Amino acid sequence: MVETIDAAAHAHVGSAFAAVDSAAIRVHRERCAKVRNRNVDCLKCAAACTSGCISLEEGELVIDASKCVGCGTCATVCPTCALESLNPTDAELKAACLRAVREGEAREVVIACSQMEEALGDLAIPDSMASVVCAGRVDESLLAGLAAEGVQRVTVLCGMCDRCAQRHGRDTAELVAETTRNVLAAWGNAMEVVVTDVPPASIMADAAPVHAALEARDAFFGCERACPPIRDEYDSVMNDFALSDSVGADFGLPCVPAPDESSRSADAFPTGAPVPAAGSESAAPLSLSSPEAEAADTTVGPGMRFYWNSGHTRKVAAHSMHVMKDGTLPHFLPDRRERLLDALARIGEPMEGKLESRLWGAVVIDGTKCVSCRMCATFCPTGAIAKFDEADGAMGVTHAPADCVKCGSCQDVCPADAITLLDAVPTTWLSDGSHHRYAMTPRPVSLVDNPHQILDTFRLDFKGDIFER
Repeated sequence: MVETIDAAAHAHVGSAFAAVDSAAIRVHRERCAKVRNRNVDCLKCAAACTSGCISLEEGELVIDASKCVGCGTCATVCPTCALESLNPTDAELKAACLRAVREGEAREVVIACSQMEEALGDLAIPDSMASVVCAGRVDESLLAGLAAEGVQRVTVLCGMCDRCAQRHGRDTAELVAETTRNVLAAWGNAMEVVVTDVPPASIMADAAPVHAALEARDAFFGCERACPPIRDEYDSVMNDFALSDSVGADFGLPCVPAPDESSRSADAFPTGAPVPAAGSESAAPLSLSSPEAEAADTTVGPGMRFYWNSGHTRKVAAHSMHVMKDGTLPHFLPDRRERLLDALARIGEPMEGKLESRLWGAVVIDGTKCVSCRMCATFCPTGAIAKFDEADGAMGVTHAPADCVKCGSCQDVCPADAITLLDAVPTTWLSDGSHHRYAMTPRPVSLVDNPHQILDTFRLDFKGDIFER
């Protein structure tokens, strides 16, 4: 099954992305800037996808989950972490990196793509490398975290990318490496980050010469290589969710172990839903449209639902987003961003100056254009732009650059083109949690050609505490 929709459409974007949700990539639709507002231009995942699972073709967003290789590159570039890597998770990858630290002239960590790891085979020292499907999986929070642990050099080891179907994953790896170098330099840290297809001597077994590794690499990439899809039978996965122990193997998920018996406990399923036993009749394939599936898809808490996915259930945030009391959509600051800032705080204080990167932006609002609608705060996914309404009638928004993920939502949804998102941010704004205040005036009520005049009038009378549903 292939989802093809107009990329500017709003109603189906979230549903289309749900198809990608798997044991390797978790989809949090409520965080996606495009789902939150169709006018947001962000489609970074489509530009970075290495396998063609997510693509933009002649203005149409095409999602073919059967092509997903679980590389995690889409999650690396997603500014809001609406896509989350599980193959491995961030915690698992960092732990693997720390286990693979090589002591020498410099404390070094080597992170190898799966293709290069296979090419080297026995030439590499066992457990000398942390493994990822594609080099595009590595992100800045991981690298900064390693720097905070005293690592002095990180080598991201790619295969021969011109002979690999996931070749432009290296573009993302290079982007992350350059961003990390700039960020760490602003904090006075000199950790090297190198993206290369030449294995370092430190990981070679029995002092094998590097040229032997290069010969093995060249031989391995003598033909075009590609990472295997994680779901070879996409239609089966989406339409018939088998609840058997072998479901992972049936659908090509070798990197993720099947859930053990503890995952079948009553605590793992919603109240009132049947708990399927291995080998029982209830473990037969289940259609998503069946009454049993609908009964299991039960709301179990505020904004949380269970749903059938590849043979087992788990909690996910519901797609519907309820407007909060202040009239904004729910906010979420990505864990990766918090880990990055925590790592930088452990490294020390930043040097004076400005930092230009893909990670942070500084919002400037032109008061001569602003119409005080505060849509920027309504749709900001992280709460970097937040509303304030004070007892004396003062109102407006505040901006916290450290919480900005540079998704561009504020700029794209502003009806008056009053917002500019600056690339260069003073480093002190990121380290001290600066907040900038933009005072605004209530919107004037127009009684001519204004279909919302009653609502606007009530908003003025009740100081804004009136919301549409």
